[in-house]
Amino acid sequence: MVPGRTPRKAAQPGAAAGTGSEGTVSEVVSECALQLRRIGDKWNLRQKILNLLRKLFCPET
Repeated sequence: MVPGRTPRKAAQPGAAAGTGSEGTVSEVVSECALQLRRIGDKWNLRQKILNLLRKLFCPET
């Protein structure tokens, strides 16, 4: 298990994504949104680190 991640919920038998109740679709959408946010947070941190290194090693003034 990866630190900082919550374990996935066990799938209900016979219920595929998008074919179940409205609650199942909502869970899939919220999980997708959560993962997209994590990707965005990682990208933002990467950009901030690169900008800091650029300022340290390539001063313009």
